Amino acid sequence: MKILFVSKELHPAAGSGVGARMHRDTLYELVGKENVFVIDLDLFIEPSIKQNYRSYGKYKNKFERIKRNLQMNTYYFSNSMINEIVGIVEKENIEFVFLDDSTFGKLANAIKKKCPRVRVVSFFHDVKAQLYPIWIKRSKFVDKIDFRIGIENERKSVFSVDKNIVLNSAEDKLLQQYYGVKADYYYPVCVGLPEDSAKNPYPKNEKKVILFVGTSYVANLNGIRWFYKNVFLKISNHFEFWVVGKGLDCMKREFPDNASFHAEGFVESLADYYRYADVVVAPLTGGGGMKIKTAEAISYGKVFVGSTESLHGYYEEMPKSIINKLIFQCDTVEDYLKAFSEIADREVEKQNNVLVELYKTKYSSAASYNIMKKIMEETMGKEI
Repeated sequence: MKILFVSKELHPAAGSGVGARMHRDTLYELVGKENVFVIDLDLFIEPSIKQNYRSYGKYKNKFERIKRNLQMNTYYFSNSMINEIVGIVEKENIEFVFLDDSTFGKLANAIKKKCPRVRVVSFFHDVKAQLYPIWIKRSKFVDKIDFRIGIENERKSVFSVDKNIVLNSAEDKLLQQYYGVKADYYYPVCVGLPEDSAKNPYPKNEKKVILFVGTSYVANLNGIRWFYKNVFLKISNHFEFWVVGKGLDCMKREFPDNASFHAEGFVESLADYYRYADVVVAPLTGGGGMKIKTAEAISYGKVFVGSTESLHGYYEEMPKSIINKLIFQCDTVEDYLKAFSEIADREVEKQNNVLVELYKTKYSSAASYNIMKKIMEETMGKEI
């Protein structure tokens, strides 16, 4: 069986990039890399044609972007690109198409019209009809146009593809709310096996270590600031706070005088920091979909303290036995202080096996394999 995989998120270091690569790699595992043709729509990748791979790069100039919008495409597509991709489906005898975004509606529609026997599925990293109106309010005029077109393309996709795939029941409710359609499958965020750790990066200290992992994305920066000022300063007698990830060393300038606060920026191995941390925190208040950093923390068996946003799609599926013991959902200062008071008063396991088992069952590469296999077999009507 030959498969076409289309994504605009293969290269980001975190977030939907992790999910996109998991989907691609799972398809490789199922049918063999030689049978998967990848369309890479990342705007920051040079145009390239290789065996079973095609990238297009960024639109040439602002006039090209406007032209794409006038064609009712987002800036990722032109009509000629869509026609070329449909041609690849025909030429390569593609049987199954995995669209790794819900806004590829014109492409989905074009494939189904030209090649009606080809099975096409669409994956929602989030429901854009809910997310994009929020982004529209704070965006430049040209981006507002693109987001509106994105919503229209999402609508077109919902009713063009053979199967709609969402992360979880919460996203399914959004799909029903905005489009009156139930999802065909749930496919939660899955991450690879935790890496082995080489050494403990934290200096010896009697204090427990709180870890935040991310990049210098505005929602992360705002979450760190809020947590530091409203929560950490009240608990710093018992805890150290470490923020790790590309660009986060900028936080040193904001809080330079606190010996219990550490901002490391990019590091070679996140595994070292995860393995030896006592608690992972994610005080996020914006975004969409399921957060990769939550799945990563669970994979390492870490006690996790996070907002409703950072636990979206996870908290609903967790056994009650770990709620407020290993997993704490917090949205107010009082919630966080209560959680950390409970953690401060007990011995904290560096790896909680009940969380590791939860990861293996729901959020691992093995779980991804089983879910993708089921989707393909039921959509194609045959065994893979």
